[in-house]
Formats: sequence, C-alpha cells, structure tokens
Amino acid sequence: MQKLTRLQLIGPLILLSTICAAEIFAYALSQRPSSGLLWYLNVEVFGIFRKSRVALSECVNQPFAQLLIVSPLALLALAGLALRRNLLIAVSSNLSFVCAGFLVFSWHHWNAAGQVRAASLAALHLPTGNDACFFILLLFACFVSFTISHFFYVHLLRSRIS
Repeated sequence: MQKLTRLQLIGPLILLSTICAAEIFAYALSQRPSSGLLWYLNVEVFGIFRKSRVALSECVNQPFAQLLIVSPLALLALAGLALRRNLLIAVSSNLSFVCAGFLVFSWHHWNAAGQVRAASLAALHLPTGNDACFFILLLFACFVSFTISHFFYVHLLRSRIS
C-alpha cells in the first residue's frame, strides 16, 4: 500500500513541475523578449499554460497565479506523505485532477472563442502537437493519482465493512 501512496504523488508533482517550467520560461521571455527560443517555448511548447494564465487573469490578477494555486497542492501531498495522512494526499491528487481539467477547459475556451456555429455544424477541437503531448501527460498523471486515491479509499472501506 505504501507504493500506491507514493503513486498518488505523480499528479500533483508533475502538474507543479510543468507549471513551474511554464512560468519560468514566461518570466525569462519577459526579461529577454528578443530570444527566439524563449518565444518558441512560450508559444508552442507551453501554449496551454499561457492560455490558462489568460483565463485565470479574469478572476485573479496576480503574477504567477497558476504557481500560487498548484504549489499548495504539491505541498499538501508532501505533507500528507510526511505525516502519513492519506486523506491529505487524496485531496491533493483529486484537486490536481481538477486543475488539469481547468487547463483543458481554458484551452478549449480559448480555441472556441470567436467562432460562429451554424445549426448542426459544431466545431470539434482536438489538441495537436505540443498541446496534445501536455494534455496526455497531465491528464494521465493526474488521472492515475485520482484513480489510485479512490481505489485506496474503496479498499479501506471494504476492509472496515468485512
């Protein structure tokens, strides 16, 4: 069971590391706006985080807001591991799945904005390229954490009932 507890950390830690990398490259771009590599990384590689940063700025006008939201989730998971409290790890893994869902929603909202739809002709947006890689990575990692935390508590409930 200890191995399953550590697998719950995958979602929050991968989400934290990717958002931290996206924020670092965005800050580096603000310091060196003439760098072609930093423009490529910010627009092409970490584009979903730029889009969610814009969506989040409608509610919270704080620099590094994504990092300020996700870092407590990772700290909560690490505190749960240190204190041996599975509930803290489960809450963190479930909320990291919600954050990954927000990234997908903000990407879809960004791409669907400004499009006119006819009666039965709805636009279907599928991520491609780097966006697809990040979607697969983040959603899979967060879904694994999410599923394992639910498996862990279902197993705990079954053992108490028996």
